[in-house]
Amino acid sequence: MRNPSISARAMVLASTALLLSGGLAMAAPRAAAKSQPPLTLGIEFGSPGFTENFNPFSPTHLLGDSYMYEPLYMVNMLNGKQSPWLATSYQWVTSTELQFTIRKGVKWSNGKPLTPADVVYTFDLLHRYPALDLNGVWTDMKSVSAKGDVVTFKFSKPNIPDWYFIATTYIVNKAQWSHIANPTKFTNPSPVVTGPYVLAHFSAESYTLKANPLYWQKARVHVPAITSMALTSNTTADLQLAEGKFDQAALFTPNIQKVYARVNPKFYHYWYPQGVPVNLFMNLTKYPFNHLKFRQAVAYAISRPNISKNGEYGYMLPANQSQLPPTMQAQWLDKSLQAKYPYRYDPAKAAQLLRSMGLKKNSQGQLLGPGGKQLTISIEVPTGWTDYIQDCQIIASSLGKLGIKVQVETPSVSTWTNDTETGHFDMALNRLTTYPNPYLIYDQLLSSQNSAPVGQVASTNWERWRNPKTNQLLLKYQETSNPKAQKAVVNQLQQILYRQLPVVSLVWGTSFNEYQTNHYVGWPTAKQGYALPPYYFPDTLSIILHLRPRP
Repeated sequence: MRNPSISARAMVLASTALLLSGGLAMAAPRAAAKSQPPLTLGIEFGSPGFTENFNPFSPTHLLGDSYMYEPLYMVNMLNGKQSPWLATSYQWVTSTELQFTIRKGVKWSNGKPLTPADVVYTFDLLHRYPALDLNGVWTDMKSVSAKGDVVTFKFSKPNIPDWYFIATTYIVNKAQWSHIANPTKFTNPSPVVTGPYVLAHFSAESYTLKANPLYWQKARVHVPAITSMALTSNTTADLQLAEGKFDQAALFTPNIQKVYARVNPKFYHYWYPQGVPVNLFMNLTKYPFNHLKFRQAVAYAISRPNISKNGEYGYMLPANQSQLPPTMQAQWLDKSLQAKYPYRYDPAKAAQLLRSMGLKKNSQGQLLGPGGKQLTISIEVPTGWTDYIQDCQIIASSLGKLGIKVQVETPSVSTWTNDTETGHFDMALNRLTTYPNPYLIYDQLLSSQNSAPVGQVASTNWERWRNPKTNQLLLKYQETSNPKAQKAVVNQLQQILYRQLPVVSLVWGTSFNEYQTNHYVGWPTAKQGYALPPYYFPDTLSIILHLRPRP
């Protein structure tokens, strides 16, 4: 039910981090307290350098705009906590009418006041140019209007979870954007913003943001500037990290504890929080993946601890079938399902399930499919994604022991994306967007509206799970704000995931996040996880306002 762009983009960004291999970061001497250096980030890939684009609604926008633009509400990606931001409050007047009260006293970086008209204009802009509506806020919305300080959103049908996408949409300046002939091609080289930073300098190699002197929370800003460096290759990223050029990075670094954290435990740190799982997507429109027993056999044939240890260096821990990130499980997980359907590594059970399908081995140990030939399937993963490729090889080896021939194919990212979206694949590894709400996770994975016939683009339901009961449950969640009713729906959706295995969960997807504390402190950590790093999550504003110069 959501537009695919945001999920697909988040996946590409996360996977870009997987591609990069980091090395040792050497700490520079701490600057004097009166002359704090810029916070330097190694988080964005350049091809080969940056292309200037600070249009927050463009699929190819630069990530620095998350320090410049602000939403109506901040939503903590770890725990779902809501914090008023450009709006001071909200209320559901009815199940189809939502109101936000807009904060007074906020100024744009050009000195003009933020008004409810800016908010209305922002959403009207997304309506008039659907290509900008990356979150699909107009899926069920029919109007937006303002009266006094209150902005009212009306919907064609109840959809309570849409609050999240409306509340977290970046607000743009009407005076600036209303003069743009084609906002879909606008690269916004001079952003007018309400956030803590404004653009100071741009080049293909790097760009710098400086503190916004008109920011409405100016007292909370203790980092004078932010510089983002273009990562042009693995070799360059390794060198820059080794030279101590990054205060924060998002690099996949084998043996991070040994080669980084232990070298200087006072300053070198990392925290890799676990999010939605890396899934094995099987094309449910094809044989044998359209057979439940085959999917069950695959689930029992794979050793998730093996993938975690040998494919992911222990960074991504073994996942269960719930799809719920570890931070959400205390509130939402149905533990009885986990006990009943553990899907532990059990090749004997996997073999028994295959036999119950009528599949038999020949004298060479090959599992024979229809027509008497060895059952042969492929699994796709993009070239260069070294950890995912290793995961696929582990899966291929495990299924090979059952007599199944698995070919690991490594096409380009664009080919892999097209194949999974259009249904021209057997199996593929991928992960979806982490959200702070179970409905949003399940909707992108299971909703028929996010699927499509083979040959057409499926936004996020790449396995092409089409099930009336699933759709009814998702609709039921949309219509209620009652926590008990929501819990009941989530439990039933978990039952589908455990019993029917529309996808097979492997390991929890992690957010790679390395940081140094020689200049700034206050980063979120495993013990003080107040926000979800790194850059491709909306908690960026929260983190930058927590940072302080090292005492």
